[in-house]
Amino acid sequence: MTIWSRIWPRELEVYKSNPKAIPMGGGPYPNLCSNCGGHGVMMVFVIDGGPYPSPVGKVKWLDLPENPPDPQTPSKSGWYSGKLEVSHCPVCKDGRMDAYIQQNCGLSGSDLWVSIEDFKTSGVNAEKITAKQVAASLLAMNQSPNGFVVFTGGYGVGKTHLLKAITNGFRLVRVMAKYSTMTDLLAEIRERFGDDHGVRAVEDAIDDLRRAKVLCIDEMDRVNPTTWAKETIFRLLNSRYDERDKLLTVMATNLDINNMPPELGYLASRFSGGIVVQVPGPDMRQAQGIKARKELLEEVLS
Repeated sequence: MTIWSRIWPRELEVYKSNPKAIPMGGGPYPNLCSNCGGHGVMMVFVIDGGPYPSPVGKVKWLDLPENPPDPQTPSKSGWYSGKLEVSHCPVCKDGRMDAYIQQNCGLSGSDLWVSIEDFKTSGVNAEKITAKQVAASLLAMNQSPNGFVVFTGGYGVGKTHLLKAITNGFRLVRVMAKYSTMTDLLAEIRERFGDDHGVRAVEDAIDDLRRAKVLCIDEMDRVNPTTWAKETIFRLLNSRYDERDKLLTVMATNLDINNMPPELGYLASRFSGGIVVQVPGPDMRQAQGIKARKELLEEVLS
């Protein structure tokens, strides 16, 4: 008989090698599933003997109450021997978590298909191989993303592609990831809190964004540097930087962080604390536009 059980981290030492062996405490998304908190998987206690008056030997034991609420639980109270196993939650196995992550990832349509494999590193793009390798190494973190990374480079070199690919990569392994431009992120905060742009409102927004274990922020430098915007951005980056050991923040900017204009100096101070990756190469959007116009002209003349 299988008993569904909430297990705290201290009970999971022997399961560290299993990526699915995650704490089954409250869960970050209880609105999705009251059973597993939106994790999608749970620890199960598989009974192999009992009930006994007391635990015997060095095996895992479960003390069952006299009147258990779970109809699957044996009616007799006492100690039962067994083992812990990781299993998919039987309540939310219908994919609600996947739908929730996709709806909140900031991407839609064809952007949901952007992948790291499609990032070109041949020919004129050969110098971009390092940037691709860094992005791939982030995705290799799988269920435990962490870090503070900045991609820099000119217009059209592929920074946006990398950020969207990173967002999709984590989304597909059921990690809460969000892509947004800095302008849209600030607009989202303003919309949520209306005219209340005080420190408390900003802190609430930043705390809410912690749900995104992976936050990819594009066009960091293309923001109207008002006092409120600068303070909000700095608080956000400062918070994510302080938690870089358990949250992953990936950013992109067109500017050289060592040569930023004075009004964006507040960004440089935070960028310099992370991993800075240069994305070199020509403006591929311009090259693609020239190619498209050439093909259209050839079609008209043929």
